[in-house]
Amino acid sequence: DVALTCYDITVGASVHLSYGFEAHGKVDLASAKIAEQLDCKGGKFLAEPTALQCYSITVGEHAFFLDGFEAQGEVDLANAKIAGQLDCAGGKFLAKPVALNCHAMSTGRSVLLQFGFEAHGKVDLAGAKIAGQLNCAGGKFWAEPEALNCSGINVGADVLLLSGFEARGAVDLGRAEIAGDLKMPSAKFAKRLIASGMRVRDGFFWRGVQGHGITVELIDAQVGTLNDPPGSWDPVKKLHLSSFGYDRIKSKMDVQERLDWLAKHDATVSRFTPAPYVQLANVLRQQGFAGEAAQVLIRREDKQRAAEWDAAVTGMDGTFQRELIASAHQYRPLLSLPFKWMFGYGHQPARVLPWIAIIWAVTFCFAEQTHRRGQFAPTSTVVLNSPEWLRSFPSTPLPADSPLWRAQLDAWVKTEPGRDYESFSAWLYALDLFIPLDALGQEKNWAPSASRGAWGEWGHRLRWLVQMAGWVITAMGVAVVTGLIGRRD
Repeated sequence: DVALTCYDITVGASVHLSYGFEAHGKVDLASAKIAEQLDCKGGKFLAEPTALQCYSITVGEHAFFLDGFEAQGEVDLANAKIAGQLDCAGGKFLAKPVALNCHAMSTGRSVLLQFGFEAHGKVDLAGAKIAGQLNCAGGKFWAEPEALNCSGINVGADVLLLSGFEARGAVDLGRAEIAGDLKMPSAKFAKRLIASGMRVRDGFFWRGVQGHGITVELIDAQVGTLNDPPGSWDPVKKLHLSSFGYDRIKSKMDVQERLDWLAKHDATVSRFTPAPYVQLANVLRQQGFAGEAAQVLIRREDKQRAAEWDAAVTGMDGTFQRELIASAHQYRPLLSLPFKWMFGYGHQPARVLPWIAIIWAVTFCFAEQTHRRGQFAPTSTVVLNSPEWLRSFPSTPLPADSPLWRAQLDAWVKTEPGRDYESFSAWLYALDLFIPLDALGQEKNWAPSASRGAWGEWGHRLRWLVQMAGWVITAMGVAVVTGLIGRRD
């Protein structure tokens, strides 16, 4: 039934269907042109399924559906053009499945679905153009499975889902264009926030959000500043971050919690995607946190290798080629462990310094003990066969604490070959052995003698290992520093 028909009407002032107004049939204002306000404050619209038809309405100033406004049926504002604001604060929209239809609506100022606003059916703002704010602070959106549809919305200022905002069904901000902030402190979500393809020019405030087992989709979303304090993502069970971009991070969240945040994404998607790690590392590096960025990239490398192994094993079909590929990927993590430990996959070159110190210290101690036992010999044939050397150091080795060994060493130093020959230094020998340049003269002039005892024999073998380690570590270090190996994302 129709209670009031004003289809395509033109009004030169305002229309008041406010306090005390009650309609048990549909009120039809479709395509109406109202020069000033549409005032429905406190009005009762009790018809179903459509209570108030305002399709393609034009309002020269504001439209009010507040202060006790109640609609049992759908309120249809699709394609409406409102020069001022749409204020529904305190309004009750009780229809199902759609309570308030604002599809492709445009307003010259803000849309207020705030304190006291209640919608039992879906609120549809898809494709709407709002010059001011979309303020849903304290609003209650009870519809399921979708409570608030803002897909493709264009907002000229902030979107506020805060201070008691509650949605039982999904909130869809997919492809939304927001010129200001998206703020959600203390918002309560029961199911999903869909923000795929969303663009937020300023800040994305994910703070104090309440819920349990929420799904958040930020696929291909772009925001200016990501503002998410520690613990803010705890209510989220499933998180999609593929191609999620942000220019800055304003948060006290430590790198471990940030890695746990990325792990939620990894647990949600079926296949590992490295892009979220690269995005986070780039932003951290730009903000001066190079160490944290390196940790993120190292975790990315670990996960990528694990994903490659899983893919290879899954792809095994019994053929020789597949088996060979799977075996290569199976042992690849083991083969890359030294590169990870020493260089952090190229992202933390300084990791190699303690390894160099350990190799140098071990070589120094071994060389010192070998020399004390008289089991180092000159590499010069002339000196080695000289009478002075043979008198000072007979072929039989002596204990390191033997007084006779010190006497032999003093005797050698006083001889003419001993004075002229390069003096032995254990720490310089260890350094010269490791650095593949032979720049200090120790490696060239002295060597452990395998014929003088066990220390000399093992020292002879050790020097090859140290030299090989020096060559490998130095070559890899140069490659990392110059960017030939190691990822530079």
